[in-house]
Amino acid sequence: MTPPSTKDLLKIADSKYAVVVAVAKRARELSELKKNDENFRVSSMVSEALAEIYKCKIKVKPYRDKDEVNPEAADKEAVNG
Repeated sequence: MTPPSTKDLLKIADSKYAVVVAVAKRARELSELKKNDENFRVSSMVSEALAEIYKCKIKVKPYRDKDEVNPEAADKEAVNG
């Protein structure tokens, strides 16, 4: 399988950051499950995680910047410096 394009992945998730975090977390889970396998390779876990996300087997949580969660606090901090 050829890796999905960034454009295709952004249809699934709202940001590149969210995709990277989701792939990393899933690859870590897969690594833990398969660490005793003699054919274990981290790169294959990343590829598998990316494929699962692209095929919508894994949902990507929307990324929220801490300023987006509480915009009033961000405005107050910007004013108070």
